[in-house]
Amino acid sequence: MLSAVLMLDAVRVAAREEGFSPVIGAGAALLATGTLAYKLGQDWSIVDALYFSLATLTTTSVADPDLVLDGGSMKIFTIVYQLLGIGILVEIVRRLGIAYVTARAEQSREPS
Repeated sequence: MLSAVLMLDAVRVAAREEGFSPVIGAGAALLATGTLAYKLGQDWSIVDALYFSLATLTTTSVADPDLVLDGGSMKIFTIVYQLLGIGILVEIVRRLGIAYVTARAEQSREPS
């Protein structure tokens, strides 16, 4: 429970930092772009496209055997999507990690 509270504090601390909003915005735009591309390019539902986009960006496996890419253009898109997306997600996690350490330091300085 304590780590969940600290993570919420980390998000609060990160949101105060200059440059965090554009990085989060880039992550949201990337997820929306992937969802739209898979929706239109594969004719999947929005939920399937969102699921595939998030699974692709987080490099987790897609457990649904029906979600298979058709055609070379979607495979090329996915390669570029992964290369860009992993970098953006790493930056988000990096900033949240720094904010988590800052939030812990702030909490330890507060009197009990």
